[in-house]
Amino acid sequence: MADPKDQEDHDTTADGAEDPNHDPHFEPIVSLPEQDVKTLEEDEEELFKMRAKLYRFASENDPPEWKERGTGDVKLLKHKEKGTIQMVHLCV
Repeated sequence: MADPKDQEDHDTTADGAEDPNHDPHFEPIVSLPEQDVKTLEEDEEELFKMRAKLYRFASENDPPEWKERGTGDVKLLKHKEKGTIQMVHLCV
């Protein structure tokens, strides 16, 4: 059976609680310059966008079946100069 004196030592009090306003700040060790990242969609106009699941047909299975590849946004993008349209699916 546990000694009641030991239980008193392990009790937490308001004095030992963390300060809710405490906001630690750490300076970074390495400085990285900010960079512009191109999505290659800058010259594209978004015609359509919706959330969807992407599947692939696994014909090597017996019997063949559809397998889920991921869920993400499907976009139809039209190039502003060429007029070509492409479909892009971004899986998560």
